[in-house]
Amino acid sequence: MSAKSNILHCGIDFGTTNSSLSVSTNNTPKVLPIDPHNSNPFALKSLLYVNQTHQFSFGSEAINKYLFDLETLPSIPPQLKITGRQVKVMVPTGSGTMKADLVPEIIEVDDSGRGRLIQSLKSVLTSQNFIGTTIFNQFFSLEDLLSLLLTKIKTNAENLLDHHLDSVVLGRPVRYVGTGADSVALNRMLQIGKRAGFKHIEFEYEPVGAALNYGINLNQDQTILVYDFGGGTLDVCIMKFPESKVISVSGRGVGGDLINARLLESKISPHFGAKALINGRVHFPKYFIVELSTWYRSTLLKTVKNIETLKDLQIKSNQPRLINNLIELIINDYGFTFFNTLDLVKINLSTADQTIFSFHHPHLSINQDISRTDLESAIYHEITASQDCIFEALKSASLQPADIDSVILTGGSSQIPVFINQIKSIFDPSKIIVSDHFTAVAAGLSLRAEQLFS
Repeated sequence: MSAKSNILHCGIDFGTTNSSLSVSTNNTPKVLPIDPHNSNPFALKSLLYVNQTHQFSFGSEAINKYLFDLETLPSIPPQLKITGRQVKVMVPTGSGTMKADLVPEIIEVDDSGRGRLIQSLKSVLTSQNFIGTTIFNQFFSLEDLLSLLLTKIKTNAENLLDHHLDSVVLGRPVRYVGTGADSVALNRMLQIGKRAGFKHIEFEYEPVGAALNYGINLNQDQTILVYDFGGGTLDVCIMKFPESKVISVSGRGVGGDLINARLLESKISPHFGAKALINGRVHFPKYFIVELSTWYRSTLLKTVKNIETLKDLQIKSNQPRLINNLIELIINDYGFTFFNTLDLVKINLSTADQTIFSFHHPHLSINQDISRTDLESAIYHEITASQDCIFEALKSASLQPADIDSVILTGGSSQIPVFINQIKSIFDPSKIIVSDHFTAVAAGLSLRAEQLFS
């Protein structure tokens, strides 16, 4: 623990995949190691693990507990059990009215003892239809889960500072993921911030944070463009220095999670029965592939209803072995390791033209050759969205690519070759600067916090 600090404010990049926190004094940001057990202690994985007694773990600790449970506890399908209690329900009388009646209480139990690992919850902030989810027979709202995660980030930082934090600048994307209104997401994030214990909350665009971090020591005139491509969103901003003036911003609801989903749908989903026929004529329900390809949904597929439905489809399918692959993935809680393997494929294709998706676990074995061309074909629409986002920011600023003095890349997805090549085709390659993918935004947000709250 550091010597007692007087800092009351901070900047937080509360990311879909990773989160980081920074404080700033005298215009000097300091990113804090909020997850000391992570390979990068300055980033906390934005995920949580909840066990069957509803105890929560976060970041690297959550991953370690998930992996420990996976190795030491059995894989058992969930079951429905009668508790022996009676519950009151409303039932029809037959005359068009309803009456209260007592029926045996039935709950879903998982005798494996394993918990649930949940990630990418930020991607449903705009969805008014996603209120929350039931985990081991207890309902948690979206705000419950995200405020637990934000509280952990805040508490870890306060322990390092030996001081409380009551004011925060929270990063926000230019455009949130999803089809709902951004106002819904911002209202939710405001409530989440308050529940985490912050008294004063302001929002700033995430790419503006990265721009402020880059421009700390700029004294000469420069016009910079920040290309911030993370796990959930793609954001672009253009700023003028040294006056730190925002000229324009643009954003798209695409990110690394969506790229993984596209790759899964195009190359991996057939291994899970995506092309199967049911009763020789009906296509396998797309619902399961959509759920599988979406991180936060895939971790919640382990229910009696889903497994029973899949087993029924398996019996009626012309590809029962492949549908069984999906059943095994769900029952054995392989979701996290599965997506990690998919992410590794994406990383490998940054330096190689070809790689193999190799996933081998008890009862489930998949090998699939994947080329860089396969990846780029799968994300054609995302590549187009990226170009549109850049030119939208330039048009809004009434600038041409040659007017930009520096292009700052941040966010893990900004290192995918097809996007780097796209940027090099628009801007002079000598102007491209790679910043820290995980902390640049938080550092800049803490500079903004110092301006607002000091």
